[in-house]
Amino acid sequence: MRTTRGVFVDVNASLNTSTRVLTWTFIAIDPTTGNPANSTTQGFLPPNDANGSGTGFVGYSIQPKANSPSNTRIDAQASITLNTQTIQTNPVFNTVGDTSVTLAVSPSSVTEDGTTNLVYTFTRSGVTTDALTVNYTLGGTATLNTDYTRTGTNNTVTFAANSTTAKVTVDPTPDTIVEPNETVALTLATGTGYTIGTTTPVTGTIKNDDVILPSITLAVSPSSVTEDGTTNLVYTFTRSGVLTNALTVNYTLGGTATLNTDYTRTGTNNTVTFAANSTTAKVTVDPTADTTVEPDETVILTLASGTGYTIGTTTPVTGTITNDDVTLPSITLAVSPSSVTEDGTTNLVYTFTRTGVTTNPLTVNYSISGTATNGTDYAALPSSIAFAAGLSTATVIVDPTADTTVEPNETVILTLAAGTGYKVGTTTPVTGTITNDDFPQLSINNITVVEGLDNNAILTVTVNNSNPQPISFNYTTAPINATANVDYTSKTGTITIPANTSTATISIPLLNDNLNEPDEVFTVTLSNPVNATISPDEAIGQVIITDTLQSAITRTLPNNVENLRLIGTNNINGTGNAGNNNITGNSGNNQINGRAGIDTLTGGLGADTFIFQFGQSTISTSDRITDFAINSDKIDLLTQAGNAISAPSNFSRAANSTVTTFEYHRLFTEFNQSGIY
Repeated sequence: MRTTRGVFVDVNASLNTSTRVLTWTFIAIDPTTGNPANSTTQGFLPPNDANGSGTGFVGYSIQPKANSPSNTRIDAQASITLNTQTIQTNPVFNTVGDTSVTLAVSPSSVTEDGTTNLVYTFTRSGVTTDALTVNYTLGGTATLNTDYTRTGTNNTVTFAANSTTAKVTVDPTPDTIVEPNETVALTLATGTGYTIGTTTPVTGTIKNDDVILPSITLAVSPSSVTEDGTTNLVYTFTRSGVLTNALTVNYTLGGTATLNTDYTRTGTNNTVTFAANSTTAKVTVDPTADTTVEPDETVILTLASGTGYTIGTTTPVTGTITNDDVTLPSITLAVSPSSVTEDGTTNLVYTFTRTGVTTNPLTVNYSISGTATNGTDYAALPSSIAFAAGLSTATVIVDPTADTTVEPNETVILTLAAGTGYKVGTTTPVTGTITNDDFPQLSINNITVVEGLDNNAILTVTVNNSNPQPISFNYTTAPINATANVDYTSKTGTITIPANTSTATISIPLLNDNLNEPDEVFTVTLSNPVNATISPDEAIGQVIITDTLQSAITRTLPNNVENLRLIGTNNINGTGNAGNNNITGNSGNNQINGRAGIDTLTGGLGADTFIFQFGQSTISTSDRITDFAINSDKIDLLTQAGNAISAPSNFSRAANSTVTTFEYHRLFTEFNQSGIY
């Protein structure tokens, strides 16, 4: 109160313990007299700030005792008496420890994929001093952790100490599923330390923001039309749901009919477009008229996925184009016999057969192919054949042309071709074969081999004509005066001569025995030819095994060869080896040297020189000269080292002498035997 007002206030308080009424008495005191003020201008307004300013309002608070039990009710009503007039306030009722909880949601709805959440606010009134946990139940059409998540892990919310509110936030989970709006309902449940102020469920709504796509169905009417008719197949696409905008729907095209051959359609690709606000769109299939006899054909449309719609008809929708052309006769083709010989009397007969309508004449086309040449290997054929009216068969005859040419078997292939008034029943080529009856001849040669020089007797088998096919034959060896597996290896076998190859060889191993013996002979005989014949005069090859090597040039006998015969007229030389050799000259002037061994030397015609070298020939291994011509042939004596020895002046041969001595070596002559030793 302000002292400047010129009044004091006397305040007294009293408590009636029986009625439990508390009374405050405010008396204005005149500061001069100290008595209650009687002036009507003197009074006060209760201040409500430190400056003594007042509004005339009196406030009070009632605090229960510390040991007041919970739920103790305290009633308060104020009566203010101003002079004789009493003003009484409305009663106030308070309960010790009573906390009321209410619940509200804001906003009441949110979109599924939006950024705004549903916020459920729990509010308590009354005691807020301590923390408080409040229970609630969760309901609604939305599913926790599928359609939304929430703060907290169970159905409780906790007020912090001295806080009047607590919140549960519901965050919708975005998806692309078209579904109804869904609700999240929280309902306060009983618990300790509070009463339920909001007794009804509090519901927030999650609004679906996924567009509900229209569903497309498909049907065809009529289900079939004739090929040459005026009616078309009409495929009707129907959409249900949202119709506002134009919509393009995809489809696939199938069936046995061919687009732009058997039919045309509206549109240029596999789509159809709905106009805005239209429930239907159509594709019209118009069959193409023809005269081809063919099976009924189908046109199949199947809805395909796309943007802005779902597929209502998941199965293909089929329309049928019914054939209206006359059923044509079917033509088949066969050949009998399947092969004939080239020079034989039997021909290839190709039979054309028609089934179905045979009333009218009919011309059927065919193509001619194969390895045989039309008009050369057989009489020329046309490329079509005519059925007479009423007949079900017609034939083409292939007559092979005889020749002597060796050639492969040849084929004549007829293939049915498309034409007018029939259909092809035999779709594969029909082949007849002209068997070649001309064959090349095989012959085998005779050979002479030198034993010890040649390891094998190699005979040549010759084909006398072209062989377009591989040729095979057998061979076997047989002895004449040679001994099998002593002079040669007995052998049989089969040889194949590739096509277009003119020769083959047969190799027979020879066995060397180091004996100087007469010629030995065995044979190789051909048999069982395939794709050839064997010359009757040259079916057997003769192999002569000789110990004599013939040479038209100067020659030294190789090891293991016993004899050497010089042939021709040239002046050439012949030299033996370490064996016992027979060396024979030709008609020229020969130089003949037996070398080591007991050799027989024959000069033949011409002025021949026989070489004797000391150290190579001794009495026990002396050489024999069979035809020494006096005053023409001569003998050259060589030292052991091979140097020439000059004959002394007193060295001469006495007629018919038996021994002539020259130094320590002897030269024996026996003219009666025509030999010199």
